Amino acid sequence: MTDSRFLIVSIHDVAPPHWAQVEKILKHLWRLGIRKRSLLVIPNFRGCWRVDEYREFAEWLCERQREGDEIILHGFEHNEVHKAQGARDWIKNQLYTQGEGEFLALNYEEARNRIERGIAILKAAGVESSGFVAPAWLINRAGLTAVKDLGFEYTNSYTRITDFVSGKSKFVPSLVFGPGRLNEDFSLLLQRLATKLIRWQSSVRVVIHPPCVEHDRRFEGILALIREQLLCHRPRTYSEFVHGWRKQTASLLAIPQ
Repeated sequence: MTDSRFLIVSIHDVAPPHWAQVEKILKHLWRLGIRKRSLLVIPNFRGCWRVDEYREFAEWLCERQREGDEIILHGFEHNEVHKAQGARDWIKNQLYTQGEGEFLALNYEEARNRIERGIAILKAAGVESSGFVAPAWLINRAGLTAVKDLGFEYTNSYTRITDFVSGKSKFVPSLVFGPGRLNEDFSLLLQRLATKLIRWQSSVRVVIHPPCVEHDRRFEGILALIREQLLCHRPRTYSEFVHGWRKQTASLLAIPQ
């Protein structure tokens, strides 16, 4: 294993009603030696779980950030706002998520407003985020422009990480576990096959959703796949990965041709 092979483990949909599930996942990851994780926090889950209004949860987020976990802004409410336009986006919204493509059909002003409100809630809770990820990675060009204009350093999709600072995008494949239409035992089988294919990628990601921890056999299968990736990858957060990648890119550009 070399220093240039990384594993990013992220937990999506971090919000007050999922607190116990997220803590349980973090404990398992700690035992595997993954001490810094990327936590995708929904500021106002379903429109009624503002993280700044749940004091103990907000304090826990602050503690997690102090201990090295990364906080990432994950949408605003994680609810669909407008119906998807066109068959392609409708299929994405149904296949990738359960009708929660919040940023899939927003215009620039709507997207910016929701992101600004999310930033304000995280700030009130005492945490900061340099990255933004839309629910289920479903976001249009207008939304991406709003993300960049609001000063976020990076975002990511199902297959890529985009650094707004350098203007570069990098292929980093993901193993994704729950929720959605294809996330039960059949999905775990597919991911087990996929992990063989991506194990030798320089960097890979594992994405976990809170409900996964409620199914003991399935969750143990997820942990087994993570152990396999750890044989040849070092754990990193998204922010650590992006800053390292940016530094490496700058060094290569500085080499005389």
